[in-house]
Amino acid sequence: MSAKAIRILFLSAAIFNWLVGLALLFDAALLFELFRVTPLPTEPLFVQLFAWLVIVFGVGYFWASRDPAGNIPIIQLGILGKCSVFLVCLAGTAMGSVSWQMMILASADLLYALLFWRSLQALR
Repeated sequence: MSAKAIRILFLSAAIFNWLVGLALLFDAALLFELFRVTPLPTEPLFVQLFAWLVIVFGVGYFWASRDPAGNIPIIQLGILGKCSVFLVCLAGTAMGSVSWQMMILASADLLYALLFWRSLQALR
């Protein structure tokens, strides 16, 4: 993976996180309806806190896009965060507490985690 590809990867991850975070912040119901995710969250504060966390992780990915080699700990945290989102959503789907459509969004996180891992290997 080239240095340019790594920078583009992390910039795209930042934009993805910012878009998802803003969608959750301003109209979570629309986002969940778009992907047919049920049940809808009933605690707005927790959705808002999660939205801000997604946005803040996006800032980290933006920093990583500017200097991937200098931000390896952020990349490692991103791998952990994105794998965690996927695994929590997978568990929720398996237990029946959320519809399978949630895995559409979570799969994007898994894909990014794998690409982050690949970029980390290229940086080392």
